[in-house]
Amino acid sequence: MISKTILIGLIFWATILIGLIFWALAGCGDDTGSRATDSSSACDGGSTDGNTTDARKADVGHEILQVVSPTEILAWISTDITTAEFEALELPSGWIKNSLRETEGDGGSFAKSPGASVDGVFDIQEHFGFSWRHVATIVQTNIQLDEQGLLIGSRVVKSHELTFEACRSLVVLISPQRDMYVRVTRDAGRSSDTPTLPSGWERVDYQTPDELVIQLPDTTLVIRADNQDSFQGPVPELSIRM
Repeated sequence: MISKTILIGLIFWATILIGLIFWALAGCGDDTGSRATDSSSACDGGSTDGNTTDARKADVGHEILQVVSPTEILAWISTDITTAEFEALELPSGWIKNSLRETEGDGGSFAKSPGASVDGVFDIQEHFGFSWRHVATIVQTNIQLDEQGLLIGSRVVKSHELTFEACRSLVVLISPQRDMYVRVTRDAGRSSDTPTLPSGWERVDYQTPDELVIQLPDTTLVIRADNQDSFQGPVPELSIRM
């Protein structure tokens, strides 16, 4: 049995850190970076000041988390449930609804459920009267990445591909080891657009000169900043381009 204290802690970190489902449905971007990198002249003439909001509307995603153990939290998504039905769900102990997140980017997909041997194979189950698909598993939470505790990480097993169109501004978090993490989601109720970063970490803008497809690692490090921005990676594709 998982104690109530441990369960609350696991649910808290899982809810804040995962930010997964919206990429399975659609993406929408809005950037406020600290420094812009060089970009192709094909993007000249567009706004790169980080204050332009993309006009596309993000779809609303619905995700629930199943706490199996401290090292196994399953993320389930559903495209069958409406927002009203999702909000009306009453979940038992060990289950929680993920928080509302704003997405960035232009699309994405999950190739398979964690543990599946081939792409296209998903664990689909009925929970609480709706069909859900298992897309990710959180295997480690509450990873402190700096002495001040400004950045907290979790490790998530998933087969997750992200797509950004040409001339899109990405916000990238760079570690002291020069590993790069792309901002994937933001907390809809955030009180600040700019996170507080520890010494040695950097937050920059990168404008894509052409379409960029990112295949996140099979075990992705998801980093939460103090304003609850979610960065994921590391992303070697960005190391090559920047």
